[in-house]
Amino acid sequence: MMPLRFLHRFLRQNRGSVAIEGLFGAVLLLGWFMVAYQFYDAFRMRAVVSRTTYTVADLISRVRDPIGPAYVDGVKKIFDAATRSSGDGQSWIRVTLISCEATETDTRVCDGTGKRVKLRASDSTPSSPASHATGGHEAYTQSMLDAMAGAIPMMAAGDSAAIVEASYLYWPIFDIGEKGLTLDGQNATTIGLNARLRFSEFVVTRPRGPRTKWFDDN
Repeated sequence: MMPLRFLHRFLRQNRGSVAIEGLFGAVLLLGWFMVAYQFYDAFRMRAVVSRTTYTVADLISRVRDPIGPAYVDGVKKIFDAATRSSGDGQSWIRVTLISCEATETDTRVCDGTGKRVKLRASDSTPSSPASHATGGHEAYTQSMLDAMAGAIPMMAAGDSAAIVEASYLYWPIFDIGEKGLTLDGQNATTIGLNARLRFSEFVVTRPRGPRTKWFDDN
C-alpha cells in the first residue's frame, strides 16, 4: 500500500515549485507526444501496406504474359521498396489464381456457400497449384482456399481472379509498448503499441484482359 499512500499524500500537498511542476508537466507532455506520434506512424504504415498491396494486385491484373513464382518474387521487391521492408524477415506476399468452374450443367455463380471457387492448376504443370508465397511460406491449397470463402467476392461461372496477400511486421518507433505502470504488483496500465504488430492484406482482383496464365518457370 506504500505507493498508494505516497500518491495520496502527494496529491493533498499544496506546497510546490513552479519550476518543478513545469518539469513534471514537460515530461508528461513529451510522453504524450511520443505515444501520439507512435500511433500516427502505425496508422501511416498500415495505409502504406494497404496501398502497396492494391498496387501489386492492379499490376498483376494488367499482365498479359504468364506469371509464376519468379514473377511473384519480382513484385515482392516492389513491395519491399514501397514499404521499406528489410526483406523476408519483415514481410511476405502470396499470389494465387482462382476460378469459378462452369460446365454445361452447372452455370451457378460462386457465392462461397452453395458453390465455392477452385484453386487453379498451373498451366505448365497441371499437378502444381497456381500459387506461390515468398519467404518460404506455404502456397495455397484447396482446403485453405475453402476456409477463406467468406472473403472472396461472388464470381460468375467461368470467371477467374487473382488473390494477392501481403503480410508486414511493424516495429513501433519507441520501445515502450511492453512497459506500464504497476501498483501493488498488478499491471495498472500500459502505454504505446505492443512490439511486432502484423499488418495483413487480402485483395481479390480480376484480370483486365485475357485470363491470367501461370507457368512454373516464370
